[in-house]
Amino acid sequence: MPRFLFISLLGLLTLASCSKSYPSGEAALYGTWVNQVSPGDTLTFLRVNGQNILRLNNSFNPALSSYTEYRYAFKDDQLSIFFGAGDTPAWLINSFTWKIKGKEFEILGFQLYMFMSSSTTVFHYKKV
Repeated sequence: MPRFLFISLLGLLTLASCSKSYPSGEAALYGTWVNQVSPGDTLTFLRVNGQNILRLNNSFNPALSSYTEYRYAFKDDQLSIFFGAGDTPAWLINSFTWKIKGKEFEILGFQLYMFMSSSTTVFHYKKV
């Protein structure tokens, strides 16, 4: 009996100590992310026809939503947004910070939304 208990405990400790791995690169962002301050503000990162796409609402008016899709790249925890077919990023979002890797991140609003004038507003997104 003590031997069975010891083996069971050892097995449980081994399973509990396994590390969790998260997707890396662009795949780390795939899914829908909700702004924790303004739940109507969502970002969707997806893969369409072999390209990584960021879909966001360029209007803060829920009655008049205006969704725009951009190509994006995510390497070394840096988010880059592309216009058109070129390989040079249109803008780099260097304020991207993981709060909980794969689950929550923060970003300066003006780097994501070109119409924002406040350079200090931080958006906190959580994956749903």
